[in-house]
Amino acid sequence: MADKFLGTYDPNEVTLSISGRLVSGFSDGTFISIKRTVSDNYKTHVGAKGEISRTKNNNTSGTITFKLKGTSPDNAFLDLIKYQPSAFPVLVKNNSDGKFMAMSSQAWINAEPDKEFAMDETEVEWVLMCADLNKSHL
Repeated sequence: MADKFLGTYDPNEVTLSISGRLVSGFSDGTFISIKRTVSDNYKTHVGAKGEISRTKNNNTSGTITFKLKGTSPDNAFLDLIKYQPSAFPVLVKNNSDGKFMAMSSQAWINAEPDKEFAMDETEVEWVLMCADLNKSHL
């Protein structure tokens, strides 16, 4: 009989490190999203007589999107590095059950985020472009 209990997820066990700095002040809801530019591992080609071949997708680019509270001190840090001419490393890690890691040695901020003001605190959405995004369930 299979175990019924799968484990425990704790958002406090999810970390984002940008250029060696641990980012804090995440917004509620989905606060980090990791996505490959092209999600298919292979492109399939079927010939005229039904012969199938596949081509490996070597595009490892992707994005890491995250949302910070408007009061997060890391908004100022990201403002400082957004025009940096060199790329920087980024690491997302979930240390709770169902471990996961995503990393890129070459990431950059491609566009300046929008800013809103309202009656309640707003969030700032940052998007990191990654040249070599690697994802793994550990």
